[in-house]
Amino acid sequence: MTAAAVACGLLLPLGAMAQNRVFEQTVQLDSGGRLSVEANKGSLQLTAWDREEVEIRARIEAPQNVSADYARRAVEATRIDVSGSGSSVRIEPDYSDVPYREDRWNDNSRSIPFIHFEISAPRQIRLVAESDRGPATISGFEGDLDIETDRGEAMLRDLSGRVQIVIDRGDSSRVEGLSGLIDLEADRADITMRNVTIDDDSRIEIDRGDLEIDLSENQALTLIADLSRRAEFESDFPVTMQSMDGRDFRGTINGGGPELLIESDRGRVRLRSIP
Repeated sequence: MTAAAVACGLLLPLGAMAQNRVFEQTVQLDSGGRLSVEANKGSLQLTAWDREEVEIRARIEAPQNVSADYARRAVEATRIDVSGSGSSVRIEPDYSDVPYREDRWNDNSRSIPFIHFEISAPRQIRLVAESDRGPATISGFEGDLDIETDRGEAMLRDLSGRVQIVIDRGDSSRVEGLSGLIDLEADRADITMRNVTIDDDSRIEIDRGDLEIDLSENQALTLIADLSRRAEFESDFPVTMQSMDGRDFRGTINGGGPELLIESDRGRVRLRSIP
């Protein structure tokens, strides 16, 4: 071991020598209850099951580019707060006890650990899920669903009900098996949507990204498009125009049905017809 390494306090490029820690807890949550999840720096895997309980597993992983001693203390100081049971449960990380780094390079700053969540929850649910700085996979839920991701790819599967999705800086994200009322906002992300059924008035807004959405060839819609001059729109479906103003228009697909408002700026939107 070199003197330089000793002087640097054994800096760990990948935190490999630091001890990780696993948190596990199971709490009751009624079917149709409310679950709030906040994931910050790491990953989120949230899966539906047919039990009236929430099972939480969180792997707390040492931050990168810190000394072995700091990594150990940061992991030990990180907490997972789980509050409530029965009709409402909230899950969130608590970094308040993570120590500050006091060295000549990082004066009074902190490096928080990664947290990788694996959570199972009742299928029928009122869900509020927020994921930041990491990938998020959410699947199998029915109900009132609010999902927000930032700085990480989203993979959303088999969701139904009133589904509100916000994806910011989501790289190439996918939504598969979505049905009901859809409210999707995406910025700086390319979104692929497969096997989508629109049963109620819905809205899709995309800025600085491309959207491709697959709909059944029999899907009936009233389509409203609000397109900037920098947006492109393509449709496999014949659209019967009702009104047009510049690049904005209103028309029907398969005789008309629930309204779908599409707003786009600096992106391309394509509707694909699937047999």
